[in-house]
Amino acid sequence: MTKQATSQAHLMGILYAGIWLVFLFIPAYAALVSETGWGWRITAWAATAAFAALYLWRMAVWMQAVERGHPPTPKAMISTQLLLAALVGLTLPAIGVYGTTFSTFMAALVVFSYRPKISIPIGVALWAVPSSAAIAISNMQGSSFWDGLYWAVLGPGIGVFFIVLIRLQEYYEHRERHKEQQLHQAAERDRIARDVHDVLGHSLTVLSIKAQLARRLMEAEPQRAQQELNEIEQLARESLTQVRNTVTQLRSPQFPSELEVARSALQAAGITPVITTNDDAERAAPLLAWALREAVTNVVRHSGASTCRIELSAHSLSVSDDGLGLGDALEGNGLRGLRERAAAAGAQISIGPASAHLRPGCRLTITCPEGAA
Repeated sequence: MTKQATSQAHLMGILYAGIWLVFLFIPAYAALVSETGWGWRITAWAATAAFAALYLWRMAVWMQAVERGHPPTPKAMISTQLLLAALVGLTLPAIGVYGTTFSTFMAALVVFSYRPKISIPIGVALWAVPSSAAIAISNMQGSSFWDGLYWAVLGPGIGVFFIVLIRLQEYYEHRERHKEQQLHQAAERDRIARDVHDVLGHSLTVLSIKAQLARRLMEAEPQRAQQELNEIEQLARESLTQVRNTVTQLRSPQFPSELEVARSALQAAGITPVITTNDDAERAAPLLAWALREAVTNVVRHSGASTCRIELSAHSLSVSDDGLGLGDALEGNGLRGLRERAAAAGAQISIGPASAHLRPGCRLTITCPEGAA
């Protein structure tokens, strides 16, 4: 990840965590209307500000670490929670039962840092234990038990409920994405295995049979044996060419070779290629080569076009045809994969009709930032 991407991710983490700090107005307002002296009120405000800063910092940093598969160590979590609890303790003389507001944030740190099976019970306990203690203390001081219970449940309790709900949704979505990625990788391995088998399986079988035949004919029919050896040599060369072509397809395509392949494929399909490039096309981003391969493949297979226009620069590509257009056809795996590549590279991609005529054709346009892969 680049420094710029890291900084952006860090900023997004801070913004995501900071949204919820708006609820700290509750203890801040409770301190304002408190009947305690101004010393305790100012202490409560300062402790609340320090709590917000520590929470914001830890949440932003840990969210990125969790995304990379490195959750905070138990020692770091415990020390942070103890420090947050100490700051909450400084607010209690001024705000009393409203100090349970902080438990929501302390629970969030745990719930979003570890697996739900472990973190959710701990997070709920971080809310339930101080809330129960606050209700008991308030009751001992003559306050209504039900008022304290209502606040603990309808205030921080609702916050913890939504934290658990969001975390469970996030966890299961992430698990589903991981399963889909594994299935995609398995399918890709199967595809490569099929390609290698199709290329080598038949050729190697024929080579083996011919070699055995040539050995048997070596003494009885030397001329025919020589013919078999010549055919073995020719077949071996053809197999080597097929292997090289397969490896080329598995590797990331590059210009200008991909442009020549596109020109040849279009001409072989009876489609006239009209190619426009500028001096920067030699430095075209590899992503554009993927896009060109996918777009030309779709034109050849599905468009029914007579002409295909390709306009290329170092960071943009447009492929349009005068064929039947998209109609109600759904995007296949190729276009979906291209969209995923474009999104990962920060590129913009659009697919639509090339004109408003009876044969509207199709136009694929992709623009990628400098340095996109």
